[in-house]
Amino acid sequence: MKTTYFSIALLLGALLLFSAKIEKDKSDLKKILTKSFVYVPSGNAIVGEDTVAVNGFYIYHKEVTNIDYKEFLSDLKKEGDLEKLKIAMIDSVRWNGKNQLNEKYVQFYHTHPAYNEYPVVNISYEAVQLYCEWIGKKYEVMHGRKLKFRLMEKAEYIRAARGDSQSTYSWGTHYLRNQKGQAMCNHTQLTGEHIHRDQETNAYQIKVARMDHNTFMDVLAPSKSYWPNQFELYNMNGNVAEMIAEKGIAMGGSWKDPGYDVRVESERTYTDPSPTVGFRFVVTPVDN
Repeated sequence: MKTTYFSIALLLGALLLFSAKIEKDKSDLKKILTKSFVYVPSGNAIVGEDTVAVNGFYIYHKEVTNIDYKEFLSDLKKEGDLEKLKIAMIDSVRWNGKNQLNEKYVQFYHTHPAYNEYPVVNISYEAVQLYCEWIGKKYEVMHGRKLKFRLMEKAEYIRAARGDSQSTYSWGTHYLRNQKGQAMCNHTQLTGEHIHRDQETNAYQIKVARMDHNTFMDVLAPSKSYWPNQFELYNMNGNVAEMIAEKGIAMGGSWKDPGYDVRVESERTYTDPSPTVGFRFVVTPVDN
């Protein structure tokens, strides 16, 4: 019996030490990170049919912006690292799609100051890995602390987007508009006039001569726009689909997707840089 009590005491002691370490790591990170990072506490995320326990983590409160990424490219140029720079370069021509030319965005989206606070797009998964590596080294030099900057796991994305609710969208409801009729995120808005029923097949089809995006936005919206969710995170649905740690998968839908495809669980595949795919990152401590 004494052995059992002793084992329980050891287990409780270990749990207390682990809990204290988590709180210390959280406190240390809070001192280092700017207000651009918010904390997502531990909780559960429903991934498919599984309930996944997610540890707490810090996350960038908006999608990484053009001005954020410019600093990264500028440092690579200063360092003369041509190999990394080649991987990291933005592929602006991707704005031109099939039967569609967007020369305005090719020329100005990634360079003009007017788009500084808009999400960076048209970059590869490998480029994002280099960005995370770069910002980790930057913080280590500034604060003398090793931190892991990385893309979210799918469960982390769902936890950060949905929070403690079970709603379809990150703002805590199942609806794309609020009570004032305002769109809650940047997505392609399809209404009755876009829907056609084929009389022969009885199937419904989308028929549009020109796709209307949010009338208040210039295709993409600034990374910090609309309304934040429970954790003060912006644009977890729509605007840009966000890369996760699993290569080739982006979550949450984009400005080019209709409402069903900007749900928290919405995921799409990508193989190349795209004007609809961006990213944000999480930060976790590294044990020395």
